Amino acid sequence: MKLRSLISALALGALFAAPAYAEPIEMNFQSAWNPAQRQNPEVLEPWAKSFEEKSGGDMKMHFFYAGGLVEQNAVNDSLKSGMLDAAGWGALDIKQTPYLYMAMLPYLTKSQDQAYRLYHKLYDEVPEFKADLDSVGVLLDFAASAPLAIASNTTPVHTPADIKGKRVLTSFPAFAEYVEAWGGIPVMVAAGDVYVGLQRGMGEMFICGVSCVKGARVQEFCKYMVATGQTFSSVFPYSINRDLFEKDMTDEQRALTMELSKDLGKKVLDCFLKDVQNTYKEFEAAGMEVYFPNDEEMQQWVDGAKTIIDKLWLRRLKDAGVVDPEKWIKKFYEIAATVD
Repeated sequence: MKLRSLISALALGALFAAPAYAEPIEMNFQSAWNPAQRQNPEVLEPWAKSFEEKSGGDMKMHFFYAGGLVEQNAVNDSLKSGMLDAAGWGALDIKQTPYLYMAMLPYLTKSQDQAYRLYHKLYDEVPEFKADLDSVGVLLDFAASAPLAIASNTTPVHTPADIKGKRVLTSFPAFAEYVEAWGGIPVMVAAGDVYVGLQRGMGEMFICGVSCVKGARVQEFCKYMVATGQTFSSVFPYSINRDLFEKDMTDEQRALTMELSKDLGKKVLDCFLKDVQNTYKEFEAAGMEVYFPNDEEMQQWVDGAKTIIDKLWLRRLKDAGVVDPEKWIKKFYEIAATVD
């Protein structure tokens, strides 16, 4: 073989023998939370940035707040299609994910920590629950919503009897259902109108998650607040697009993704809990009475809320195609009772 031909052959062989270096994987992550909520800068943004650092630039995760890339009601479908690479999402439609939706049963859990452990137990032990989650993407971890609270600008609230016949402002239909179950009159308003609504007498009270109550600045003129406990726990999974994870990533990239995400939901929960405790202190510093019901009083909140099951849950689950919803509701409460 001539030298020129030999060199060409060696060069061609070297080309095919050399490892193929793919372009770095660039991903977009959309948070379930708006810019004002501290879990973004304290947990989720550092998590997103860690991909580039830990992978040596082989992976990048760009962070966006809620609504930054797609509307919140489009997150689930966007995760499935790949319009979003990763996101925090929720069980927005009972007909799409009915078994995941059941994690929001009235007083299924007593705390966010218990909810976190319950979600993992349900994922491991209930195939239908797992299938709902897997239908959207590859699960990274869970978080749970903060407990609800009712702020009042007129009278103390200790039990459901104290809101009976009172107008209670709310921005979410689910909260309105609880207000009705407790005997109050829900008044739907936009989230940005709560402050003015209370100020101008559209309602005497406001119900929302503890952090949301603080965000509405009701502490400026509300004198009382009652913590109604983990009235329901919205489950917030963190997932990544399945095709991206299973087809586009290397084994090393998949392992790193799961390693970086293994405590993601727990860190969000810890941030939530710290925020809740700080909020109680801020309310008290502002001169509000922050009331925590005793066991007997709390049972009244629980009993009132659980009337929603017969009025709404059974019908909705049947409409969503769940066979024997009574059995499923019973099963979820039984499993929750085994989680400390």
